[in-house]
Amino acid sequence: MKNSVINDHTALVLRISELKAEKISQEDKLKNSFKEFTNNFSPLSLLKGSMQELADDKEAQSVLLKAGLNLGSNFIIEKVLGRSRSIKGFLSSILVEKLSTPFINNKVSKIISGISKLGHRNPGPGTNPQ
Repeated sequence: MKNSVINDHTALVLRISELKAEKISQEDKLKNSFKEFTNNFSPLSLLKGSMQELADDKEAQSVLLKAGLNLGSNFIIEKVLGRSRSIKGFLSSILVEKLSTPFINNKVSKIISGISKLGHRNPGPGTNPQ
């Protein structure tokens, strides 16, 4: 911003119009900056960023996969053995759970690759792929 000496009415009017144009330009920049700021801190944007970071973090993926497999196995154990139906079911479900949890935690990569192979299996001869 320059301070110039204004000697006549024409110079004053010209300086006023320059300042108005500068003010409008600065307001537009401020509006754009504020929009960008609010967009970056919207819940959806934060969630997208967090999910992207989580998708790139291999350790977090491993932890989530282990937790998911353990939850799935506990659900199946509950349904098959009936933990809440009898003492026998409760004891057998705890035994199976104690045996399956370390197995899942130690073999998580092999389990994941096995599940992936099941999902990506090529169709055999005589089948009609869709």
